[in-house]
Amino acid sequence: MYCSQCGQAIGAQPQCPNCGASTGVAGMVPLPVSRVAKHLQTLGILWTVFSVYSVLRWMLVLPFLHVFFGGRTPWMAGSDTWVYAPFHPGGWLLHFITIMVFGRALLSLAVGIALLTRQPWGRVFAIVIAILTLIKPLVGTALAIYTLWVLLGRNSGTDYARIALAHETPTL
Repeated sequence: MYCSQCGQAIGAQPQCPNCGASTGVAGMVPLPVSRVAKHLQTLGILWTVFSVYSVLRWMLVLPFLHVFFGGRTPWMAGSDTWVYAPFHPGGWLLHFITIMVFGRALLSLAVGIALLTRQPWGRVFAIVIAILTLIKPLVGTALAIYTLWVLLGRNSGTDYARIALAHETPTL
């Protein structure tokens, strides 16, 4: 069992030996579950789903943008438009955006996996990617705000470190 204030390992003591906070063991009052522990699984799943959502949404929009920029859809015309796309009007832009979308999706997937597997570096990585995702309208902004709310709260650093350490250390 760990102290809810400082994260120090405690036994069946009524007070934490490190900070002196009441542990609730004497009165058999359960310790409150931290916000990080409560929302970490959900956060990891949402980041993983967001990565898949980003790629699928772009793949649905890409043919329409390709036609908008003056190209023909290859599956309708049977042409090799995609081969010559960098020299086609707007072709380099669509390729660049596609690379950026897949890069962001890869980073989002890495955040989701890091949070789900409780990696020690996952909290800092998630905060950085959440700040970069704040400018992504609606879904990205909402996910970034939720991530920052969970991982930047009071004592969230020690809570996440405790969770990551408990996940690394096998219990017998």
